[in-house]
Amino acid sequence: MDIKTLILVLAVGNALFSAALFIFQLTEAREDRNRDWTRGKLLQAVGWFLLYWRGSLPDAVTFTVGNIVLILGIAYETWGILRIAGTVVRRRVRGIALIAVTSTCLIVTPFLPALRIGATSLAAASFFAVTGLGLFRSTVGKSPLRTTLAWSFCLVALVVATRGVLALVNGDFNLFTDNLIQEATFLGVLAGLLINGFGILLLVKEDADRALRELSREQHAILEALPTGLCILKDRIIFRCNPAFEAMFGFAPGTLAGRPARCLFESDETFQSYGRKMYESIQATGRFSDEVEYVRQSGERFWAIDHAVKVSGVADSFVVFSVTDISEQKGQQETLTRQKEALQETLARTKKLEGMISICMHCKSIHNKKESWEQVEKYLTENSDAQFSHGICPECYKKYYSG
Repeated sequence: MDIKTLILVLAVGNALFSAALFIFQLTEAREDRNRDWTRGKLLQAVGWFLLYWRGSLPDAVTFTVGNIVLILGIAYETWGILRIAGTVVRRRVRGIALIAVTSTCLIVTPFLPALRIGATSLAAASFFAVTGLGLFRSTVGKSPLRTTLAWSFCLVALVVATRGVLALVNGDFNLFTDNLIQEATFLGVLAGLLINGFGILLLVKEDADRALRELSREQHAILEALPTGLCILKDRIIFRCNPAFEAMFGFAPGTLAGRPARCLFESDETFQSYGRKMYESIQATGRFSDEVEYVRQSGERFWAIDHAVKVSGVADSFVVFSVTDISEQKGQQETLTRQKEALQETLARTKKLEGMISICMHCKSIHNKKESWEQVEKYLTENSDAQFSHGICPECYKKYYSG
């Protein structure tokens, strides 16, 4: 396989990996996508394709533009991998790299092919080396895959740098020179493309799996720490619940998972009644919120407020419930209700004695609403909570019983 064919293979290979990376990341949120990888591979594909037409198009296109695009593609790939390694490349650094690559290619364009090859090869090798060192120094998710990719990038950097040095030493050197050094370089870059290309795809998956595991651990910690009872039901079977939920219903840790939700209700009738009400609301609106009467394992009934939502985007019918025990609040509410009713009754009776009351100036009888006269004792007894007992005062005793 001659050098020109190898360059074409590199152009096609990078284009395919760019498309694969783009498709692979479509399912991720926009902010989580690593666009630098996709851009890097696409730019490398364009750069190699321009180099393929060396001799057929002006050097300003095939060398200057081709090498600027190719090396910037390698730079973008470096930045994408460094992001996975936990290093964010600032815009200022990216700008400096863009200026340095563009300036280098423009400056060496008028010189002999050997000098141009040497300068551009060393520039490309520097980015490959940074990628390898970045993976070696990564503090995020070290793995055999990352170590293998790090060695691979360092090896490609060594091969490309060797080509650049030999091109500077040997003046008789151009892009399509068919010698052992050229063949080894382009075969090494091609091998690196395959290893690193598939490795990057695996690295994307590894990073996604790691993020998923971290998210799962965070959710588990939140679920365990919440004081509110949380429960996940699947077809009215308890799929998972937190310790607060088990303690609320009086069950030992880990003993509720796999049980039918029927064990949380006093009777089949209550279970079916509330079940219909809950799932009709969830079916219609995707959520449910209401007060529900449950029963503890001891048989004690208690009131709770439920908030439920259906888990969307999954094939199975999962429903997440949050359950808050409101027995104490319910008791306080009932006490306040009774006190309010008693107060209203008292106020109602008290209001009967308000206003102007007509009383006889001699016998002290009361003129009632029925337009008749009655004794003051009878009137007050019927229209208030007052009760009378009869006695005799000292003045009356002297008047009526002193002889």
